[in-house]
Amino acid sequence: MRERAKLRQMKGRKRCSAFSLVEMLLVIALLALFGSLFVLNLDSLIAQGEADSLESEFWRATREARTLALYERKPQTLLFDEDAIAFIVFGANGKKILSVNTKSWAKESRAEVTFTQRLTDDSFTLVSGKLIQTKEIPFVRFFPDGTCMPFLIEINVGESTRTIEVDPWTGAELLSADGAEA
Repeated sequence: MRERAKLRQMKGRKRCSAFSLVEMLLVIALLALFGSLFVLNLDSLIAQGEADSLESEFWRATREARTLALYERKPQTLLFDEDAIAFIVFGANGKKILSVNTKSWAKESRAEVTFTQRLTDDSFTLVSGKLIQTKEIPFVRFFPDGTCMPFLIEINVGESTRTIEVDPWTGAELLSADGAEA
């Protein structure tokens, strides 16, 4: 009798619910979709992080060059060494090397920094039908009065490219009239 009572209790219980095959396949498909989106965007996220570190080191180097020019009362020269991935500040009292931290960079990442200067309105050039309004310069000078040469810097790391125009009076980034980057 006890066995029959147990059987009746078991029949009265509801079946355990489980995931169906369709539900499992749907979850796997969603995980695969999100995983592939993450992997596709991972390279651009890494390059953006690398460009951020290079840009922050550039701003550190400009502050250093400007401070040294003011303190030493002598012009300072700022340039970028692509082989060492470092900004170098030259002055009358020697040079200071400001290396970019590349430990977290991808092995194949290559950094390119180009300093350019805008040409005056009457000195632009027409090359193959394109109007050239800037010229490449090898370095930038910072002067004892706190100013610097007017220049633009183009930072390329992987597929990430940034162009920054620097105000010669303040050494800060120039913004366009609508507030966006120049």
